[in-house]
Amino acid sequence: MLPRCAGYQRRDRPLDPSREALYDRSLQHYFMADAQPGRLSTLNGFIPMTSDHPKALLLSGYHALSQQAWAEFLVHSCTHYQWQTIALPARFFAWRMRGAPLSLSAQNDPLLHQHYQLLVATSSIDLAVVQSIYPTLRQVPSILYFHENQFAYPTDNQPKAVIDWQMVNLYAALRADALVFNSDYNRQSFLSGVAALMKKLPDLVPQHLCTGLAHKAQVMPVAIAAPRPGRAQQPTGATWRLLWNHRWEWDKGPELLLAIVAQLAACNFPFKLILTGQQFRTIPAALRELCARFPDYLEQSGYIESREDYRALLQHCDIVLSTAIHEFQGIAIMEAVSHGCVPLLPDRLSYPEFFAQSYRYQHSDSIEQQAASAVSRLQAWRAQGLPEVPDLSDFYQARLVEPYRQCFSAERLAIASI
Repeated sequence: MLPRCAGYQRRDRPLDPSREALYDRSLQHYFMADAQPGRLSTLNGFIPMTSDHPKALLLSGYHALSQQAWAEFLVHSCTHYQWQTIALPARFFAWRMRGAPLSLSAQNDPLLHQHYQLLVATSSIDLAVVQSIYPTLRQVPSILYFHENQFAYPTDNQPKAVIDWQMVNLYAALRADALVFNSDYNRQSFLSGVAALMKKLPDLVPQHLCTGLAHKAQVMPVAIAAPRPGRAQQPTGATWRLLWNHRWEWDKGPELLLAIVAQLAACNFPFKLILTGQQFRTIPAALRELCARFPDYLEQSGYIESREDYRALLQHCDIVLSTAIHEFQGIAIMEAVSHGCVPLLPDRLSYPEFFAQSYRYQHSDSIEQQAASAVSRLQAWRAQGLPEVPDLSDFYQARLVEPYRQCFSAERLAIASI
């Protein structure tokens, strides 16, 4: 059984639609609340906040979209704390990994000098350094949340600085009172990565370091929003709409996507491709080639700014495709599945933890073989009909409010240390 935070378990009872709708409207209002630059809004959720509530500080070291959604849900859910949040912009990743404590110091934020009962930091924060340089934070119970870990960085693209990032993760994990991961794959790859690193070191290596880390490591996934009503029925037309909703970067496997599209086109498979996800100044060559070679198959290409427009798009896609080589939970995939898309995923990373074998294509060192496996799966679905969409309601925000309240609690840390 996976090590999970208290309260996180699968339930057979149906989700109360009225409770989900109430929560979703409340959360949407929360997302729209005004916030100071670099800091989340401290709008509180179901109960009014008073000065009697203990204070908690949240530090987010690389505040990209998924980290923003997680942080807002955490603050909105754990209303038994009076939250303050400091978030560093999602740019210059290498600098954030090594320089987050200095960047926090450069902001000269008075929040760092207040007294708290709980400190939560993401794994891109060097928690050991932060708690050492701010006297008021040194004795505060701390939780380190891993959206990702640097020990699972793809070997083909590892920069020389990755060992520095790994040491940041390691020292922060040693300093924290509890470690929380968004998936068991994330937890396992971190622990096995630490063990592998320890074997490479020349001497004076602690013998039971990994055992201590494993003892305080647990799993609590990032919550996803429940879908809105109005999902179209499964496809009855001749053409399927395939969605690829990932960042346009190398770690999302654009070369494999190109190979899959090329093989589908070669066998005259009837499909339209919808490409969404954030784009940056440098677009991978494989995505540029895909757009140039297969314009007739492209129905949509580019990031969709409007959240409502994006959710509407999800409800009209048939299959969501992943080609990722670097993934720790797969929020974009989960969101699409919750809106009715059938997932087609590589048999690696965190996907086997959340999705059955029937939704996964074969992993291989050969891109062409992986593409052939994915195309074969699509052809089988074409002949037999699409499988049922997986039920992800256990990951809906309304389901995870109470587990989050139990997991992110100084009281739980105190009990665990006894």
